[in-house]
Amino acid sequence: MKRETTPVKITDKVMELCSGIVPDAGPGYVPVEVQGWALPGECFPNVGRMVRERGGQQVNGWVIWQWANILVEAEAHSVWRSPEGKLADITPHDNGEKEILFLKDDDMAYRGNIIANIRLALTSSQLVAELIRLMDERDRIIGEIPGKEHLIPKPLWARIEEIKAMLHEEVRGNEFCPCQSGLKYKKCCGRENR
Repeated sequence: MKRETTPVKITDKVMELCSGIVPDAGPGYVPVEVQGWALPGECFPNVGRMVRERGGQQVNGWVIWQWANILVEAEAHSVWRSPEGKLADITPHDNGEKEILFLKDDDMAYRGNIIANIRLALTSSQLVAELIRLMDERDRIIGEIPGKEHLIPKPLWARIEEIKAMLHEEVRGNEFCPCQSGLKYKKCCGRENR
């Protein structure tokens, strides 16, 4: 199955996720313009450095990811507004995205602590519901004990990885979906792959 990446379009489910975070605001696409010195996963310090070196502003909010027809997820993120007012995401991402879907959040304040992701299932699969519940629990623990990820129970990590591996299983359109919904892949999580 596909990996998490920028949603191709802004669907009702994407809007449902976003309106639950910032009511009366919508996301927009922002081009990715990676700086050579920028570190993956360090958007807040990256943008801070960019503002110090080139001016402009730090804009905080949420990057919206979609994993096929499995889930949409909001991750705390920061982008750079140039002195001319243009938004750019200067931080490199895992899948080489050329643009991100960004939801501005004026209430977002990064103080060095982990900010938990917010997720919404796109399928009624119990396996996906379990995955979201486990990832939420992992994020809660990490938020309570910053820098102590090694204290997360091994069975929790193992089950998250097991479910992810099941959902990444390669299947064809007429085979049953690995999310265990009981539907054919092309009618379930594979809908977004066509």
